[in-house]
Amino acid sequence: MKRGAPWQLAAAVLLLSACGLGSPPTAAATSPNPTPSVATSPTAAPSPTPTELCTPTNRCLALVTLRGSDAVVVRDITDFNHPRTVGSLGTIGFPPYPSAPPRFISVSELSYVDGNRLVRTPLSGSPKATVAEAPGMAGFSWSPDGQTAAYLTQISRSKSELHLHNAGQDRVVASIPGLPEVFGCESQACADTWDFVFTYSPDGRFISWAQDVTDVVRVWDADGKDVTPAVASLPFMTVWSGTGFYFRDSNGVELYRDGVVSSFMTGVPWMFPDASPGGQQIVYEQRDAKGLAHVFVVDTHTTNVRELAAGRADPVFLSSRLIWYRGERLCAPGTCLGPSTYTDKTYIYDLQTGTEYESIITGVYDVWPHAA
Repeated sequence: MKRGAPWQLAAAVLLLSACGLGSPPTAAATSPNPTPSVATSPTAAPSPTPTELCTPTNRCLALVTLRGSDAVVVRDITDFNHPRTVGSLGTIGFPPYPSAPPRFISVSELSYVDGNRLVRTPLSGSPKATVAEAPGMAGFSWSPDGQTAAYLTQISRSKSELHLHNAGQDRVVASIPGLPEVFGCESQACADTWDFVFTYSPDGRFISWAQDVTDVVRVWDADGKDVTPAVASLPFMTVWSGTGFYFRDSNGVELYRDGVVSSFMTGVPWMFPDASPGGQQIVYEQRDAKGLAHVFVVDTHTTNVRELAAGRADPVFLSSRLIWYRGERLCAPGTCLGPSTYTDKTYIYDLQTGTEYESIITGVYDVWPHAA
C-alpha cells in the first residue's frame, strides 16, 4: 500500500499512543501548532468530519511493526483505545521489490511473498498455503472479493508479466517492461519521486501498476485488457479512491474515471497519496520552499484541502478517522543528503478531534478495510 523508496515503504505504520495504541503523549494532547501553508496548495477549507467505520461487526485491522521489534503483527484497532495483537507473521523476509509488502485478503486472511511463492494464511500466521509459485515475484494484489490474485513476475530486465490466478488456474494476461537488476535512491529528490504501486481498484474492475524507475504506468481491466489513460506526461504518485484513479503529472493532480481524464488539483505536486477506507478523502504529503514535508487531506468530492501538520511525512490512513505519519525535521547544513530527514518519532492524527499523539508503530504495511 504505501509507496516510495524501501525506507518509505516501512514508513507506513500504525498505532495510536495516547488512545491505547502506544504510550501517552509527552504533553497534553492538542492540535498541532499552526504552520505556514505550502505556497502551491489550494486554499484550505473544512472537510466533513469522517465517520468511524470500525465496529464489532466491521473490524479494523492493521499490519504493522512496533517499536523495539522487527516482527510484522496484526493489530485489531476496532476499539482504538484498547488495541490488541491478534496475529503475527514474525520477522518475514521481504522480496527485493518494494511493491510486494504483506497484505490483507480479507478480515480473516493475509498474503505475502515467501521466496518465490505467493502464500495465504489466517491472521495467526499459520498454517500457510501456496497460491502461486514463480521466480521474480515483483508485486501482488488481491481482488476485493478475495477470489483473484494478480501478481507481477520479473522475467528479465526488459520484461515483466502480469498473472491472474483464480480457482487454481493461472494465466499470463500482459507483458510490460521490467525493472533493472539493481536500483536505489540516495537523495531526497529521488525518493520524493520514487513510486511503486500495484493494486486493484476498490470496485475490483481495474488493476494498476506504477513505477518510475523505468517509467512504467499501466491500468488494466479485470481481464488484463490495457485501458491506460492517454496523457501528455508520465503519471505517477497514483491512488484509487472510489471509482477514480488519481495521479500526478506535470500539470498537478489529475483524475481518470470512465475513460476520461480531468483536472483535480492544478499545480499541486502531491507525494505518496493514500485513500481513506471510508471513501471521499485522500491524505498526501507536500514539501514547502525549505524542503520540509507537510501533511494534507483533500475531499475528493469538493477538492477542499485541510492541512494537518508540518514536519510530518509518509502519511497513511489507519482507519477512516485515524492517520499515521512520521516526524521530519530540517537538516543542519552538510548533515544529511536532503534538506530534511526523519526524526525518531511517529504520530497518529485523529481527524475527528484534530488531536495528534505520539505512536509506537514503526511501519504500516496494510490496513483493513482497504480504501473505498
